[in-house]
Amino acid sequence: MINISADNILLSVNKHISGLCFEPIVNLFSGQVISHEILSRLTQDRDPEVFFTHLSAQDSMALFCHQVRLLKSLQVPGRYFLNLPLMALIDDRLFARLLDVCEPWITIEIQDAPLFGTLSRQHKLCLCERIKLLQQQRISVWLDDVTDTCVQSFHRYAIDVGGVKIDKHALWTLSKNHRALRQLVAQCADISPQIVIEGIEDSLHLELARRAGAGFGQGYLWPHKRWLHAEALSL
Repeated sequence: MINISADNILLSVNKHISGLCFEPIVNLFSGQVISHEILSRLTQDRDPEVFFTHLSAQDSMALFCHQVRLLKSLQVPGRYFLNLPLMALIDDRLFARLLDVCEPWITIEIQDAPLFGTLSRQHKLCLCERIKLLQQQRISVWLDDVTDTCVQSFHRYAIDVGGVKIDKHALWTLSKNHRALRQLVAQCADISPQIVIEGIEDSLHLELARRAGAGFGQGYLWPHKRWLHAEALSL
């Protein structure tokens, strides 16, 4: 069993984490919500960008375990996307912990996937093997925040993942270059046919994503749901 309370004090629920945010992942054509990405909500005195950017792989794993525990306590059926960095899958101790806590209803998003190209060859091969081991446990792994500048690095290693999420900034940057956006989606489709475009904020973005060839989207166009720790008192 995982001892959540033994994790770094930075992840103390009472001090920093106020609850969960459920961000819908939506079929671009039917409008059906097919899953949710789970993000931790911070207390008001914390800057989310600073907090999450500076988390170590160990603390990220602690946060992952905390999110899994909360989802189990809520007993809400469904499939959920949770974030982890590359090193959480490469580090032997953290990977063993991941196998202990992860469930088939969890999809792992590699949140810093664009850094794959900077890894050593040994780490790249290790990551590919670890993804295969997770798939054997019926746990899907996706690449997050993929852009046109990093997509080729995955092709060279024929990385096998369940899906790809295209970074919101790639959508916004390429919104006036429809051919380049379609090309990026096509390159991602060579990795996996399951593609989510992030950052869809309005009907124009929605139409761009549809025309580019993606099947799914995520963004402010579809309101997220929140769950706060205070609400646990009524469960």
